[in-house]
Amino acid sequence: MPTKRITTFLFVVVTILTMLLAACAPAAPTQAPTQPAAEEQATAAPTEPVAEAPTATATEAPAREFTIRIMSWHGADSATGYYKGYRQIADDYTALHPNVKFEFIYQPLDGYKELLDTQFVSGSAPELIHMQPWMYGEYANKGLLYNLNNAFNSKSPYAPTERWIDSFAGGEATFAGVRSSNKYGGIFFVPNDSNPLLSIGVPFFYNKDLFAKAGLDPAKTPQNWEEFKTVLKALKDNGTIPIAADNGRWIGWSLGQVGYQFGEKYVDQFYDSKFTSGNRGTEFYWDKVYVALANGQLKDTEFYNDMLTIWKDYAQYWQDGWTGTAEADAPNLFLTGQAAILQVGFWDYQYYVDLIGDKFQWGIFPVPVIDKNTSPYAIGKYNAPSNSQDYGFTVNATVEQDKELEAVVVDFLQFFTSKDEQTKYVEIAKSFSPIEGVPVPPEIAGFVTPTEKSTASEVVGSSFIEWGDGAIWPGLSQDFLTGKIDLQTFKSKVAELSQKASKDYVESMLGPDGYAVQIADAEAKLAELKASNAAEVVIKSQEQTIENLKLRLEMMQTYYKP
Repeated sequence: MPTKRITTFLFVVVTILTMLLAACAPAAPTQAPTQPAAEEQATAAPTEPVAEAPTATATEAPAREFTIRIMSWHGADSATGYYKGYRQIADDYTALHPNVKFEFIYQPLDGYKELLDTQFVSGSAPELIHMQPWMYGEYANKGLLYNLNNAFNSKSPYAPTERWIDSFAGGEATFAGVRSSNKYGGIFFVPNDSNPLLSIGVPFFYNKDLFAKAGLDPAKTPQNWEEFKTVLKALKDNGTIPIAADNGRWIGWSLGQVGYQFGEKYVDQFYDSKFTSGNRGTEFYWDKVYVALANGQLKDTEFYNDMLTIWKDYAQYWQDGWTGTAEADAPNLFLTGQAAILQVGFWDYQYYVDLIGDKFQWGIFPVPVIDKNTSPYAIGKYNAPSNSQDYGFTVNATVEQDKELEAVVVDFLQFFTSKDEQTKYVEIAKSFSPIEGVPVPPEIAGFVTPTEKSTASEVVGSSFIEWGDGAIWPGLSQDFLTGKIDLQTFKSKVAELSQKASKDYVESMLGPDGYAVQIADAEAKLAELKASNAAEVVIKSQEQTIENLKLRLEMMQTYYKP
C-alpha cells in the first residue's frame, strides 16, 4: 500500500496485563541454562578409614543478563495509559525472569521514522520497535525485521492453544493479509491495541449540556444521517458550533465518515470470481482498486454526486474559519464549551477524560449511518470488522544473530500476549486486545460499532480521492467544501491525480522489481524451508503465499489496460 496514501489519509488505529503463573509458571526457554559444576569424587577406594568429606553441592552459573530495548511513540509522560501498560508487562516479566531487564525509548511520531532510518543504518536500532503498517512494510522488505512465522507456528508457554498464532482472535486467517503484504510472505509484527473481529470506529464525544441548551434530549443520540442533520441544525441555530473541525486530519476523517458508506464490493464487477471470492475478495481488494483506478473505471461512479454533496453539506456545520484551524487547536473548541461535538479515537480516550474532568457532562455516540432516506446509493450499515491484524511491535532482524537473545525476545512477546497480561493491560491503557477472550473495558465499549449494523465489506467509497497526490488533494478538498470550485471540477481533478498515482503503482508491480521479484524471493524461501525440514504448517503457509502472489500478478496482467 503506497506510503503516500497512508500518511495522507490514515484512519488511526491503536492495545495488554496481570501477575502471572506463580510457582507453576513454565520456565522460559530463553534463559541461559544453568550449568552444574563438576562434582569432586574419589578415584580410588581408601584402604584405611578416613574422615568423611563434606558432600559436594552442585553450583549454578549465573544466568546471562539481558537488556531489551523497546521503542515506542508512547512515553512515560504521555497523557494516555499505553506506556504504563507496556511497562507493567515488562515488570511482570522481569519478576519471573530477574536476568531480563527492559529499557524504553520514547520518540514522538514526528521524527519517528527518521530516527529509525538512522538507527538501522548505524546498527543501533532497538530489539523491539513499535511500528505502524506503512513502516513495517517498508522495513520488512529491506530485510531489517525478524520474520516471526516460525514463532507464531510454535507452542507458546503462556497460551493454551496448540500454536501461538491460534491464541489471537480469529487465528491464522487474520494474518493472511499481513503475509501477502511483504515479499517474504512473513509475519513481521506482534499485534497489539486492536482486535480484528471488532468493528472499532472513531465516534463522537458530545457535550450533553450544550445539547440540552439547544433543546435536544442529551440521552437521545442520532441514529441515522437525517437525525444527525437535525441535531447539527438545532445546535447551529442556538449559536453553538456543532462540530469542531481542523484543516488537516479532519478533511480525511470527515470524508471517510461519508465516503465509506457508499460502494460496497463495487470493484468486483470488473473481475472474474476467482479474484473476488472467499478470502481473496479481501486480500486482493486494494490491488483491484489500484487497477480499476488506473484504468479510469472509478472516475465517475453513480454514487459520487450524492457522496460528495452530503460531505459538502456536512461542512456547513463546522466552525467559521475551520480552514485556518490547526489539528491541535480544534479540540480546544470542544474542551472550552464552544463546540458541541468532537470526533475522537479510542487511543485518546484517557487524555480527554482527564481534560474534561467535571467541566461538563459528556457522552459518546457512533457516526450515524447514511441510509436510503438520504441517498438511494447508501449502504446503510457500518464497515464489518477487518478480520485482519493491523499493527504492533516488530523485532530487529539482528536478534537472530544471538540465539539466546532471540529466544528471550520471542518468549517475552509470547508472555506479552498472554490472556492474563493482556487483560491487565487493557484495563490500564483503556485499549483493545488482539487476544481471544480478553474483555473490552466498559469505558471504551462505545467505540465498538453495533454488531448487527457492522456488516459492510470491501467498500470503495471515496478511494478515487484517497489515491490523489498527498500534497494536492487536501487543498482541492478545501476549495470544494468552501465553494471555490464546483463538484464536477473537484471530481475531475482528484480523479486525474489518483489515476496517475495508481498507474505508477500498478506498473511498478508489473515491472521487474514488482511481483516477479516477490515470487522469486518467496520461492527461494520455500526451498530453504523444505531443505531445513521446517514444520509442515510453515511450508503450507509459504506455498499459499506464493499462490496468492502469482494470482495477484495474473490479475494485474489480465485486467490492467495501459
